[in-house]
Amino acid sequence: MLVRMELDGSWHDLVAALDDWTAASALSDRTIDVALPSDDGPGRRLMVVLTPDEWEDMTDVMWGSFEAAVEEVKQTLREMGADDAFAVYSQYRLVPSVSPTVGEEGGWAAPSGPGEWVASDSEGRS
Repeated sequence: MLVRMELDGSWHDLVAALDDWTAASALSDRTIDVALPSDDGPGRRLMVVLTPDEWEDMTDVMWGSFEAAVEEVKQTLREMGADDAFAVYSQYRLVPSVSPTVGEEGGWAAPSGPGEWVASDSEGRS
C-alpha cells in the first residue's frame, strides 16, 4: 500500500510540474488536461493519457529521474502536430495521437513523413 501511495504522489508531482510550466490538471487517475503554452498565455488543450504505474516506468526505467522524464513529456507536448489531441503512453514514452489510444488497435502509432509500411518475407520479397 505504501508503494502505491508513493507512485500516486509522483504522478501528482508530474501534474504539478506541468501546471507550473503552463496550465494542467488531473481529470482522472490516467488523464491530464494540459494547455500548451503560447506567447500570450495558455494555448490549445491536449490530453496526456498516462497511469501512475506508466509514469513510474518513465521516471525509473526510461529516463532515470523525475526531472528528465518531465522534460521529455514537455518536449513531446511541444512537438505535437496540429491534429494531435492526445499524448499517449507507449513503450516508456508518450507519443502523439489523434485518439486516446496509440494507433487504431492500441499498437504503435503510424509514423509520419514519407514512406510506407510493407511486410516482407525472409528473402526480402514484399
